[in-house]
Amino acid sequence: MLLNLKNIVICIAVLLCSISLYYIIDAILKNTIMKETFENKDNFKEEKEYSDQVKLLSDKYTAAADSKRPVTEIVSTVPEKQQCLLNFYALGCRFTGYMGPMVNGYFDPDIAVQYAVKAGCRVFVLEIDYMMDCDKYFPRIVVRDVQGKFMIKYNSSLPTCNTLEHSTIRDICEKINFYAFTSQNSSDPVIIVLYFLRQPPGSYKSSAVLDYYSNVAKCLEPFKDRLLTNEIEGGTYYRQKQEGQLLINKITDYNNKVLIFSNANTTGFREVSYSPSEDLDFLVNLRLSYTQTKLGVSDNTSGSSFGILETVQDYMNIPDDRADTTIETTKSKWTICFSNDPTIPVSKDMFLKVSKFGVHCIPIVLFDKDTDFMFEDTLFKKHSFLPKPESIRYIPPAIVVPGEPNPSMNAAGGKLQMPSVQ
Repeated sequence: MLLNLKNIVICIAVLLCSISLYYIIDAILKNTIMKETFENKDNFKEEKEYSDQVKLLSDKYTAAADSKRPVTEIVSTVPEKQQCLLNFYALGCRFTGYMGPMVNGYFDPDIAVQYAVKAGCRVFVLEIDYMMDCDKYFPRIVVRDVQGKFMIKYNSSLPTCNTLEHSTIRDICEKINFYAFTSQNSSDPVIIVLYFLRQPPGSYKSSAVLDYYSNVAKCLEPFKDRLLTNEIEGGTYYRQKQEGQLLINKITDYNNKVLIFSNANTTGFREVSYSPSEDLDFLVNLRLSYTQTKLGVSDNTSGSSFGILETVQDYMNIPDDRADTTIETTKSKWTICFSNDPTIPVSKDMFLKVSKFGVHCIPIVLFDKDTDFMFEDTLFKKHSFLPKPESIRYIPPAIVVPGEPNPSMNAAGGKLQMPSVQ
């Protein structure tokens, strides 16, 4: 009996030692891997392909930076009542932070954002997803092809599993906040489009989903002094409360400001308590819905919508008898369009055709060699925001002042008048 008890004690001791040894070795390996990851995370910059991409962007956009001028210089060409945000096209950048090439390309926010700003971009699309190989659902910047394949070269985007301390979203926000507001047209508004490809499993108000979106809110912290809340003419612009008013305010009302647009349903935050800086619903000014093709987590079940995210191809297929109806929509809804295949940039012919419908932003792919047409004199050579043609602008309704009523219509407060006897 004593012998058996002794053997049991020995077995337990051996098991505990084995478990302890496992965790010690695991911790050492993780620390070693993390250390090697951060020690080697910039090694990709020594690769010839990386240098080639830097040269491509430099040759393409360095000279363009000096020609940029703020929207304040051209806003006066539009009647004052038509100077609203809705009435301006905007130059945007898709795959913000990505230098390319498209397949197995380099992620370098410092270089990519710097040249996006030199090009004149003021709309920055952040494509956000999570990595299945990671233990937790934590948001990060991704570039995926139409099948969902991760396109970024892994050694340029370490660590693969992001945290608040090492976040690709925060890195991009820091670079946008620095470069966009030190450029030739630094006073122009900046629009951040949070394009969520997926969300964690769960309902819109589950803790997993809300924590995921909350982590994105925390990564927007570099913009905290520029975010729009309620300072313009007493409006309330947090939680998408006055999306319609947001769009018809003068574009210059947003000088030196950052607007946040998103395709995610963040209304679950309204049923729980998060601090404003960690509440993505609080920070988002405009929600993007869709009418034809669903992109990412977009939905169209929220009732009235003032923002649209569609594919360019949706607008290419609009018949002539629906053109006027489509234009009426873009007069009241801020609209952005992507190619339905992320690896195929929008061509000049497609851009010109879709723009005639009043689509506000068709973002460029920064490293696409066929974007020169976007910087012609008639487009974004000098300005990042361009007035739409008057025929497709939002025209505020005229204010009608009622005239003096005819005295014969006076009902004397509803009292009957006694007839007078002559």
